[in-house]
Amino acid sequence: MIGRKFLVWVGLALVLVNCGGDDTSSSPDVSVAAGQESFTWGSDVRSQDILLTGKGSWSVRSDADCQNWCYPVKASGNSSSVPLWVSPNITNKARSGKVTVTVGGRSQTITVSQPAFSGDLDEYVYYLPVVFHVLYHDAKDETQNAPQSQFTKILTAVNKLYADNHMNIVFEMAKYDDDGELLDEPGIIRHQVSFDELDAHDFLGSTDEKYDEYVDYQMNLKKCINIFMFCFTQEDEETTSLGLTTLPIVTNTHSLEGLYATDKANDYAYLDQVWGVCVNSAFINEWQDDQHVNSKFIVATLAHELGHYLGLLHTFSENECEDDDYCDDTNNSDYNEYVEYITNYINKELALNPKRTFTIDEVATRTDCKTGEEFVAKNILDYAFTTSEEFTNDQFRRTRFVLEYSPLVPGPKLVDYNTTGKGMRGVSTTLNIKRPNPCPKVPVKQMPPVIKN
Repeated sequence: MIGRKFLVWVGLALVLVNCGGDDTSSSPDVSVAAGQESFTWGSDVRSQDILLTGKGSWSVRSDADCQNWCYPVKASGNSSSVPLWVSPNITNKARSGKVTVTVGGRSQTITVSQPAFSGDLDEYVYYLPVVFHVLYHDAKDETQNAPQSQFTKILTAVNKLYADNHMNIVFEMAKYDDDGELLDEPGIIRHQVSFDELDAHDFLGSTDEKYDEYVDYQMNLKKCINIFMFCFTQEDEETTSLGLTTLPIVTNTHSLEGLYATDKANDYAYLDQVWGVCVNSAFINEWQDDQHVNSKFIVATLAHELGHYLGLLHTFSENECEDDDYCDDTNNSDYNEYVEYITNYINKELALNPKRTFTIDEVATRTDCKTGEEFVAKNILDYAFTTSEEFTNDQFRRTRFVLEYSPLVPGPKLVDYNTTGKGMRGVSTTLNIKRPNPCPKVPVKQMPPVIKN
């Protein structure tokens, strides 16, 4: 991991007094703790506490030079430390600014600075906070209201998939809410709702006022990935959707094929529509083992949807080989043709032998649209029968571009966006982004056992 230094100089001792007024006789002196005069940070540091010698009430603010990369987690508090949010510097320019702490009318200005990044940017590891918004009706139903241990298990497995493919991305449970308060459960906010299931395709990306409540649930899009967990309405008895995700926005200056480009979102941290990832919690307990492939595997679903959120498109085509994921090193196939063939094949075989099992090579083989050659689907952005274990180099490059330039995706950028921007509610600016394309449905009945080769 590439390291870099972040130095904080504190010139004078900071004496903090009770915020109740100028009378300090009832409160002991509070000062910056010894050893807090400077910090040396590695590239994995996303926050830092300025420790105090005691507990006292304080307020804090950052100046214009550092408000987009180093600013208080919250504006005021009564604690023994002042928490700062910090974005690592991945640019080739050094930067500096000032943070001012005020107590009882007394202020201390702390100068902060970061050197330019000098390592291999492709080796930089992005740490992306996520928050699961658990929408549940029945608190006792663990498909609606799963315990934190299940979310931790899922995210750990997703991170392993990304690490095995050297994507240099780690998803981590968000620590704070947007008010700077510690979440009761890291990375999880639970919301009791009036429904047992919801149509995800109607919900995600909607500007309908009936979903305003859920729009307001969202945390700062520039600092966190919002993942909505709820049971999807099932349109038919045989198939269902597992997930749905909005694609990232790029800018006119740094556009990317297949993604919506606009500069309107640069200064906003909240949109007026439901934005993020939706995962069908009805399958939250679906797992797979070392011998079997499970096409409803919750880990593969979340890894797939997070890939969409970072700009990846399906590796297959739903339009007779006309669709393109803009990655030359992925295999493209005609999804509808494949589904028709494999469904007929499985049904025919099961009619002859209801206890028949299948190998992954048998059911996941596709025909490449570009070469006409057969291949076994392994890509995480493929669907239905696939091992869901691979990303390609071009997919890495595409996610890297989104991470470096997309204004509404968390993580340090190569350009300066307003990370503390407000929401679009009540303003004339609108994005008019089309609703996300749904992921294909998977069979939920008569799923035969599929053996890994």
